[in-house]
Amino acid sequence: RVNNGIVIRLKSTICRHSDTASYARVARRFCADPSCEVKFSGIGQRLGMASEDDTSTVIRLPSGYQRHCKSSNSVAGRASEGNALWHVVAAELVGTAMLLFFTCLPVCLHGQGSQDGHGPTLLERAFAAGLLVACIVQCFDHVSGAQLNPTVTLAAALSGKVTPGRALAMCVAQCAGALLGTTTAAVITADVTTCGAHCITTPASHLSSYQAVTIEGCLGGCLALANLASWDARNRRLVDSWPLRIGLTVAALTLAAGDLTGASMNPVRSLAPAMLGRNFHQLWVYIVGPLSGSCVCSALYLCVWRVSPRAPARPTSPPPSPAFTRKTPHM
Repeated sequence: RVNNGIVIRLKSTICRHSDTASYARVARRFCADPSCEVKFSGIGQRLGMASEDDTSTVIRLPSGYQRHCKSSNSVAGRASEGNALWHVVAAELVGTAMLLFFTCLPVCLHGQGSQDGHGPTLLERAFAAGLLVACIVQCFDHVSGAQLNPTVTLAAALSGKVTPGRALAMCVAQCAGALLGTTTAAVITADVTTCGAHCITTPASHLSSYQAVTIEGCLGGCLALANLASWDARNRRLVDSWPLRIGLTVAALTLAAGDLTGASMNPVRSLAPAMLGRNFHQLWVYIVGPLSGSCVCSALYLCVWRVSPRAPARPTSPPPSPAFTRKTPHM
């Protein structure tokens, strides 16, 4: 009770700002008195005129109203869980197809001979890859998270962002999308086998397999860390710039290792061209490396930097017996 108003606290919940505003509207509908004041002290969010220091619990919302608020058992709320599975699968399939199509198309065309006879430079490839990822994330992030990569999906599953079953479905969609995108690029260039051969990622000749898999592991781990940080509840206010940030991350990693391993960071990015080009030499480097790096860095992030939701303060007095109590202000 604050100035004859009502203070409401939700226990063990973390809500987005829109969810919090929705709770305020629901609560005020139950409070006919216009002086009703609402505060959700469990998330430190002040609404109305409630005192910032007041944490007393006068009433609790019925449990039915808590279904709109995402529980924080993981690093962040389950972003893709709110959409139908087929929406998520379709978004991952189309997004990964776009990624492989626009990645392989210029490589295939330059491989067959272009106007200047030279392929794109490392700087051009890095920024093209980064901007392409940013574009696709902008298109599908609100549907599936636009993960486009089993390395990222593995990190999401380990952190609890998506369920194992949904993660498996997303990985299958990513594989199918990668094959679709690479095949489409090959059809346009009129030579499926040659296009696949040009788009294959292979380590530099002076690198051993151990060095190559270590480099890919580091790249996959860095990519997983970037995504885990974006899912962290402490970064929920920075979602608007996420496509640009992940795009620059991909560009930076490509610049760092593009001339060494091709900077795949993505098992399906290497698998689909290898299938079309029928060249599986050292393909395991691009499967084992990124996935291993994702596992290690996900465990590191969850064990070291993950922050559990803060438990709400205990009420100073026991709550009233009725599920809902209305307080009429003194006249």
